[in-house]
Amino acid sequence: MKKKSYGFLASKNLNIECLGEVQMAGECRHYQNLLNKFSDDQFFREDEGKVGFFNGYAYNKADYGQTDGADWPEAFTRALAENAEDALLKLRGGFCGYLYDCNTKELLVYTDQIAVRPVYYYVDGDRWMVSDRVDDMVEVLKYNGLSVDFQPLAARYMLTYGYMIDDITFVRQIHRLLPGKYLRVGGGQTVVSRYHFIQDKPQIMSEAEAVERIDAAFREAVRREFEKDREYGYRHLVDLSGGLDSRMVSWVAHELGYTDQVNVTYCRDGYRDEKIARQIALHLGHEYLYKPLDDGKWMYDIDEMTSQNNGAALYMGMTGGRRLLELIDTTSFGMEHTGMIGDAVLGTLYRDKALSCGKPVFGQNAHSERLQYSFDEKILEEYPCQEMFGIYTRGMLGASSSYLIRQQYIETASPFMDVDLLDVAFSIPFDYRNHHHIYLRWLNEKYPQAAEFGWEKWGGVKPKESHIPFRMMKTAQRLLWQKFCAAARIENRDNMNPIDYWYERDAGIQKYFADYAADTMKHSVLDEELQRDIGLLLAKGSVEEKSLAVTVLAMVRKYF
Repeated sequence: MKKKSYGFLASKNLNIECLGEVQMAGECRHYQNLLNKFSDDQFFREDEGKVGFFNGYAYNKADYGQTDGADWPEAFTRALAENAEDALLKLRGGFCGYLYDCNTKELLVYTDQIAVRPVYYYVDGDRWMVSDRVDDMVEVLKYNGLSVDFQPLAARYMLTYGYMIDDITFVRQIHRLLPGKYLRVGGGQTVVSRYHFIQDKPQIMSEAEAVERIDAAFREAVRREFEKDREYGYRHLVDLSGGLDSRMVSWVAHELGYTDQVNVTYCRDGYRDEKIARQIALHLGHEYLYKPLDDGKWMYDIDEMTSQNNGAALYMGMTGGRRLLELIDTTSFGMEHTGMIGDAVLGTLYRDKALSCGKPVFGQNAHSERLQYSFDEKILEEYPCQEMFGIYTRGMLGASSSYLIRQQYIETASPFMDVDLLDVAFSIPFDYRNHHHIYLRWLNEKYPQAAEFGWEKWGGVKPKESHIPFRMMKTAQRLLWQKFCAAARIENRDNMNPIDYWYERDAGIQKYFADYAADTMKHSVLDEELQRDIGLLLAKGSVEEKSLAVTVLAMVRKYF
């Protein structure tokens, strides 16, 4: 029998017995099969007519007082009931959950400030459902004989951006609670409110002050993450590559005394990303695991990836990371520590200041520009500038969607996505962050040994501003080599994940894509325009563009 995916689901006036064993608490039905890495942080409880559930982990449980002998679950539940916004604003960690008041019939649903832990909701009159698993929600809707309708806008998001840019899913009736928001359901109303937004307020400071602020906030963010592992007696599983972000996580953690690390890397065989990561791991004395991706088997995992990431982003986004986690005995580890979106936080998403600081626009950070759609401008009104639109959508809803997959095996965190580090980073003037200037200064001043290893992004040149001339020379050489390889139709090995090359040499994956499309392309839920656009990407698009089309087809096959 296939193992039930880790997750939870709660409902009112919906039968959820199709999922498995159900716990009853007043009118609330609750199902859970949790990863349970941090069992003393998680809770499901009923007390004084209130049903509370918390999933994930919290760094600062002690801040909730535990007055009158109350433990963490009781103290946090009381804080939520008294003032939900204050309670959530103060909490640090990766979490989601709900609070249902059996007396007032009111429901509160929440996610953390950056939605490390996702939560989705369905509301129809006096029926509601919340979960972190869209698959389970669809199963419940069908079991209760309720409508499950295709959302074509989700397909258009996927065929361009490669991820959702607002709260919709591929199922019209199901929505995602976005980062830093909470939901109230009661009295015939459904209201979504924001309790946290990144303080994007550049301040006047010297570069030296910026370096000190970054270092203090980053070290605290690292300490929080790794101390949570230590609290439960876990070892540390830490991503490592030839980039800067994961390097800084592993290096700073090591300096802080968290030396019992296992570093993991996955990329093409022989590429510098792995070579640099191996050098760093050996230098620090860490255990090291590497998985080459050249076998291409991960490209066949369409159904598994889209199921685990709830169709939130293109299925190829994580490449072989899921396969690596399948091979690791994760029972010894608490979190997978990543460098997620570090480049965008301590660097910039856009080098053009006018664009970055200007009014948000569509079209940036898309995976494909082959198709042109018009999207609702109201989406943009929520964000003060283009950079924040990019951080929240491309970063938290796009890149971080791999966390949804990883959380089937292990908890996840990145110091660069720490709430307080984000506020510090975006208080630093844009000109300091541009071109990685302050990032490189921080690295070289505070951790000079870490700068002695090459940077994959710079072609293996050391990440020092004094080495920029060498980097420019290396970049010119790489561009010439790319053009030569394209003209001569030979393999360019200067690529971390050459998916186009792997696809072209693997007749099996080509046939798999073709068969997948043939079975689903003419499905009735796809209108003529979508059928045409999907066909265009499959016929003329790059392999990444083909994967956007296949991701849409996977969601159609799965639910409709």
